Amino acid sequence: MNPAPAPVPEIVGRAEPLSRLAGMLDRATTGGSAILISGEPGAGKTTFTGAVARMATGAGFQVLTCTGVESETEVGLAGLHELLRVAINRAGELPPQHRDALLSVFGIGPPAAPDRLLLTLAVYGLLTHLADEQPLLLVVEDAHWMDEPTVNMIGFLAQRVTDTAIVMVVTRRPDDSEALGTLGLDEILIDRLTEPDARTLVRHRHPAIRDHVLRQVLNEADGNPLALVELSGEAMDRGHDEATDPPVQVPVRARLESGYVARFEALSPQTQDLLLLAAASSETSLPELTAAAKCLGLDMDALTDAEDDGLVVITATDVSFRHPLIRSAIYQRASLYRRIRVHRTLAQALSDNDPPRAAWHRAAATLGRDEAVARDLENAARIGTSRGNHAAAMRALEKAVHLTPAPGDQARRLALAAQAARLAGLPEATRRLSALAADTSADPETHGELAMIRIAADVTDGTRSSDPIDLLQQGLRTARDGHADIAVNLIAGAAVLGHSRGMPDGLQARIEQALAELPVPESDPRCVIARTVLAPTSHADTTGPLIRAFALDDANLSTWIISGLAIAAESLQDWPLAVRCWSAAAERYRASGALSDLFTVRARLSVALLAHDRLGEALREAEAVAHSATGMDLPSAVAFTAAVTAHVHAWQGRPATAPEPGSDRVDVDAVLAWSAGIVALTQGLLPQAYTALCATAGHPGTALLAIADLAEAAAGAGHAGDVRAALAGAARQAESLGSPLATMLVHRGYALLGENTDEHCLRALRVPDADLYPLQTARTRLVYGEWLRRNGRIPEARAELTAAATSFEQAGARPWLARTRIALSAAGAIPPAS
Repeated sequence: MNPAPAPVPEIVGRAEPLSRLAGMLDRATTGGSAILISGEPGAGKTTFTGAVARMATGAGFQVLTCTGVESETEVGLAGLHELLRVAINRAGELPPQHRDALLSVFGIGPPAAPDRLLLTLAVYGLLTHLADEQPLLLVVEDAHWMDEPTVNMIGFLAQRVTDTAIVMVVTRRPDDSEALGTLGLDEILIDRLTEPDARTLVRHRHPAIRDHVLRQVLNEADGNPLALVELSGEAMDRGHDEATDPPVQVPVRARLESGYVARFEALSPQTQDLLLLAAASSETSLPELTAAAKCLGLDMDALTDAEDDGLVVITATDVSFRHPLIRSAIYQRASLYRRIRVHRTLAQALSDNDPPRAAWHRAAATLGRDEAVARDLENAARIGTSRGNHAAAMRALEKAVHLTPAPGDQARRLALAAQAARLAGLPEATRRLSALAADTSADPETHGELAMIRIAADVTDGTRSSDPIDLLQQGLRTARDGHADIAVNLIAGAAVLGHSRGMPDGLQARIEQALAELPVPESDPRCVIARTVLAPTSHADTTGPLIRAFALDDANLSTWIISGLAIAAESLQDWPLAVRCWSAAAERYRASGALSDLFTVRARLSVALLAHDRLGEALREAEAVAHSATGMDLPSAVAFTAAVTAHVHAWQGRPATAPEPGSDRVDVDAVLAWSAGIVALTQGLLPQAYTALCATAGHPGTALLAIADLAEAAAGAGHAGDVRAALAGAARQAESLGSPLATMLVHRGYALLGENTDEHCLRALRVPDADLYPLQTARTRLVYGEWLRRNGRIPEARAELTAAATSFEQAGARPWLARTRIALSAAGAIPPAS
């Protein structure tokens, strides 16, 4: 449908932003848009969005709304529930996976895995389905009070509405800049009214107001629209001639809240109790409030007095406060006894249907420490974790700590909260909670758990809160205290962290010795992983079979062990196994809703796919992860995906520039250097390629991957003699590892340097399982075919070059295909491509 242009309603002082929103509505059928509306409390954001909603309704839009409430960040996805409650009946039209994910969150469908990405896609699918039938306006008010999962989902939607008939309007306070502040959306500031506009607003509402009263109202309100409305109303209620001198410098918000409290206190006790129930609840559901009122023996009809007084708006389904300041004023001014009473009542009403929210209300009604209530909150956190809502779990555990009597339980819950914060992608909260837990308890097990949390945080967001040497020393102390299992985690963690950052002198030997002295079997997966990443060429014969056996039977292994197996497989240059392990870890993290870990692991998966010659899959994975990793501030994941994207683009002949190395991780910088070298190599910039590829030496695994590329660049740039030592070292590595890829690359490297080219090319092509790497095989055939042609062996040259061309064409590797066609043309087989 094509709605007619919507008329702009008259709202004093807001003509320009309203006209802008009207234009967005007019253009919705050719492409949606999203915008942030910022303004201080009382600036008129709700009035503004109400006017926009009326415009949209008049133009044929369906309008969906939700409003953040100060207390609802405790329980996740409250905003999503409100936004979709009138449309959830359409979920059955979605694909089964999306339908089940959405209905499960609403508690009306089969239980589904807590897959946040799947849920987000389900919400997007439902909204776009609705927008296909009728243009859609989404109004999200007070985003600064939305729970974090809803805010993340809003951010996802806001970036994608341009392809739909959806207009999204999100309001927030300007001092709450974190709410959607990093999305780069256009923003409209609803500022205070100018004095002429303020005068017009008051005169419009109260034409008979006296000039001296008007001046006082204008002075007190200072352009705040809500204050202008409320204070002028108070003045008129007092009488035209009763202007008073208010206390000097009383903030507008305090004046407004005092007025609301006075109106609240003028109501009957029963109405006051009902309003306090509504103010204490994080939901505005009329059935829920009715159930709580029944527990107190209250009659809901008493709320009509509050509605008549303009404090609340009652619909068939909801009770909502006319402004958030009314809610906060009523709740904050209520006595402690009355607040405890209503929270206990809400807990009673919610105990069967919503245990997490019931636990929060019990906590709000508790003075001092209470282990039973703390356990309820820990259970609420467990439910949040099972739903993938780690931020809500963190908050529940933090609250539980304040109610926990025993210091040991406090530390344990703080450690759980730190882990929840890390899984939620909140690095500052992770560090803060970890430090609190460490200060609260000297328990070795707790400190071991905290160390593993810090290691994981280092890997995902690069916080550098751990040091391999410190981890080793902590592991040795823990082992001496008799906690061998914790010590293995710490010492193995030191090995993996040193592998990614670079191993200080002597640390490798110290870690190996410490592992050997631990009273645990050598076949323990953690020890096997550690020894493999520390010295793969020394241990490949013994650890390689164990790594492969663990990976093929991983059902009983933790997800971080599976990630460790992937790193070990990379060290062994077993890229099919690395792909398998990274994929398994990604599925585990996806199912648990651990988004930071998920995107970090998927970034590593893109590198493994690249090394495995699966260019298309590698590029799709890198591109899918890149935006999310940037938004979640995961620098290592961003660097890996940027390197993979540049690398694949270079293979495909697309414009490509690899980022410069510069992280504090040798594994990241080595992949960046390899990709920069490939970009330069495909562009014929051999000296630049040689310089970049020399920088891969900082990480032995990546240097081995790049050894043939380095040899090619060196031969073309006049540095053949300089890489022979590196090639000899790579040959020793390849022999120890038994890796088909590494063996093939070493032989091609020798061939490129002109050392027994015929023999080395044939040996490279005859490596068992070389066909697992079709593109590297094709590049060897290209090198061999060119050599055969130069040596007059034309039929053999044509066969090798034709096979190489087929592989390059299938992979879309245009630069290499073009070079192969030129060689074929020189061999008299085909003309060069135009």
